[in-house]
Amino acid sequence: MIDYEFVVNCFDIAIVCALIIFLLLSLPLILYFIEAFNKSPRFPRGKKLYKYAILIPARNEDKVITHILESLKKQTYPKEYFDVYVIIESKDDPTFNITKKFGYNVYIRKDLINKRTKGFALKEVIEYINGLNKNYDAYMIFDADNIVSEDYIYLLNDVKNKGYQIGVGYRNFTNSTENWISACSATLFSFMNQFTSKGRSKFFNKATLTGTGYYIDKKVVDDAGGWIWTGLTEDVALTTYSYYHNVKMHYYPYAMYYDEQPTTFKYMHRQHIRWVFGFVENKSKYKKGVMYGKKTRRLGIIEYSLAVWPFATFVIVEFLAFITLFFLFIFACIFDTWDAALWVGGHALFNLLCLYGSFIFASLIAIGLDNKNLKFKPKTIFKICFTYIFFFIDFALAFIDGFIHKKKRKNWVKIEHSGNVTNKDLKKK
Repeated sequence: MIDYEFVVNCFDIAIVCALIIFLLLSLPLILYFIEAFNKSPRFPRGKKLYKYAILIPARNEDKVITHILESLKKQTYPKEYFDVYVIIESKDDPTFNITKKFGYNVYIRKDLINKRTKGFALKEVIEYINGLNKNYDAYMIFDADNIVSEDYIYLLNDVKNKGYQIGVGYRNFTNSTENWISACSATLFSFMNQFTSKGRSKFFNKATLTGTGYYIDKKVVDDAGGWIWTGLTEDVALTTYSYYHNVKMHYYPYAMYYDEQPTTFKYMHRQHIRWVFGFVENKSKYKKGVMYGKKTRRLGIIEYSLAVWPFATFVIVEFLAFITLFFLFIFACIFDTWDAALWVGGHALFNLLCLYGSFIFASLIAIGLDNKNLKFKPKTIFKICFTYIFFFIDFALAFIDGFIHKKKRKNWVKIEHSGNVTNKDLKKK
C-alpha cells in the first residue's frame, strides 16, 4: 500500500520551502506595501511646455475611438503643443472618417506582412513622423478605448519637467463593475498601479507599464535605434529595456486615464495568451543600447526579474499538493480503508483552502489599497474574492493553449471593445 504519510510530509516540506523562499524575497514587497499607504508627492507646474506626438493604434476601433478623441479635444494643455496620429490599416476602416471629423491625423499602415502587433504600428508611424521633420520632444501612447482626464497631458508634462524620461499616470477603468471578469481584471491592474508602480517609482525610479497612458522621450527611442519593442507585449519589453539601461521612469497617480476591461472569457483568454508569452519572451535582446546616468541598480533588476515568480512558485506547489492528494484520496476510497481516505482527503482539502485563501488574500490586499478609486461595493468585493483564483487559472490555460497552438502565441489578435461606460464618476464627467 501507499505510504500516505510520507507523501503528505514531502509536500508539507515543499510548501514550507516555497513559503520560506517567498518570504525571503519579499523585502521589496514589504517596502512597496508600506509605500502604498503614503501620499505621492505632487509636482509643481512645469515651466517648459514640451511638444508631444500622441500615437493611437486603432485598427477597426470605430466603436470606441470617439471617446479618446473627444477627451483629447478637451485637454487643457495648449493644442499647439501636441499632435494626434491615429494609426489604422485601411482607408475603408470607419475609424478613418471619425478621426478626420475631429481634425486629427490618420496614418494608414503600409507594411503589414507578419507585422500586425501594436509595436510594429508604433514603429511604422514613428518612422513616418521622422520623415516629416517634425520636432517632438516625446511620444505619448494611448489605446483607442482609452479616455483621458482633461489635465492628463499637463500633469505628465509636469513629470517630464522633473527630468523623467518615461512617465505614466493612473490606469482607471470604464467598466470595472460590469461583471466578474472586468472586476478581477481591474483589481489586478489596480494592484500594479498602487503597489508595484508606486513602489518601483519610489525606490528605483521605475514603473510598470501596463498597456498605454505613458510618454517616452524621443531621445530614448532614437538612441534605441527606433521603436524596437514590437512583440506581443511592447509595454513589458519597454519596461525591461528601461531597467537594463537605467531609463528614468515615474508613476504619477494624479494623472488619470481610463481603460476598458474585457467582459467575456473569450477576450480575457486572448489577452492572457498575449501577456503570458510576452512575459516569457527572451529579453536578452534588450540589453544592448545606451546607458543613462549611473550604472543600473542591480537590486532593481533582480526584483523586476523575479517579479511574480516567488508567489507563483508557492501557488504551483500548493496546486500540485492538492491534485496529488486528491487522486490519492480517490485511490484510498477504492482500494484502502475509509479512515485512510478521510485522512488523505482532509489534507487535500486543507491544501485547496490554502490555495484558495492565498488568492482571496491577494485580492483583498489590492482592493484595500485602492478602493477609494475602484469604489467596489461589498457585493462586488465578495464576487472578486470568490472568482479571483479562476481569473488566474486562465493564465495557466492560456500558456497551455498558446504552447499547443503556435499561431495563437505568435499573432496579435484584436480584442473587441464595446465602448460601454459603467464608471459613474466618468459618466458624470
